[in-house]
Amino acid sequence: MRNGVMGLILSFSVAALCSLSSAANAAYIATDTVPNGELKFYDGSANKDVSSFTGSVGSQHGGSAVNVQTNANVDTGAGFGTIKPVTGATLTDVTFTPTNSTEFNSFFFRGQLLADGSVTLKVNDSLGDPTQIFTFDDLKANTNFGPLGIVLDLAFPNDFGAIKSIELISAGFKELKQITFGSAQVAAVPLPASLYLFAAALMILGIMRVLGRRRAGLRASHA
Repeated sequence: MRNGVMGLILSFSVAALCSLSSAANAAYIATDTVPNGELKFYDGSANKDVSSFTGSVGSQHGGSAVNVQTNANVDTGAGFGTIKPVTGATLTDVTFTPTNSTEFNSFFFRGQLLADGSVTLKVNDSLGDPTQIFTFDDLKANTNFGPLGIVLDLAFPNDFGAIKSIELISAGFKELKQITFGSAQVAAVPLPASLYLFAAALMILGIMRVLGRRRAGLRASHA
């Protein structure tokens, strides 16, 4: 009987630890500090009056391809250039989609807004986790902002999800520029061992309490 109880306790404790260790998902952190090793996003050749184009990361020609989709037609410079709406258009939404969805886990950008406001950044990762949304507030009109961006926070060693797509949203971009991608990440911060032990202890105490009640019930029935 005792061996059976200990086996049951061990099984539940292992289940609790596994549940804790698998609870994390890929998570990004907003920051204005650009880490070392970021790679420039090149617009390629100058684009004129387009709502989509393909640029590259790392070099102007032959780098890792990134597709860009905009809600309004834009002009771009050649190389590490600027994205601007064409005359009369309002640019409010720009999406960057790397063709390799397992390559990058950091993203930064600069730019200007047409009016005081904010920029919302939405990131989808290669793990299929829920979209993460960040808002950068208190940005002034016609004034350079940034760098602003995200890096991957590794809460667990196996918790990795590269950027599948990045969407930037505002009431109106005057321009976007100096965009970079990279593989930066915040150092892993695993759950402390004491938390695992605490969870296991709670599980054991709960099981022992249930067994104690059952034994008391059996003694009462035989009295």
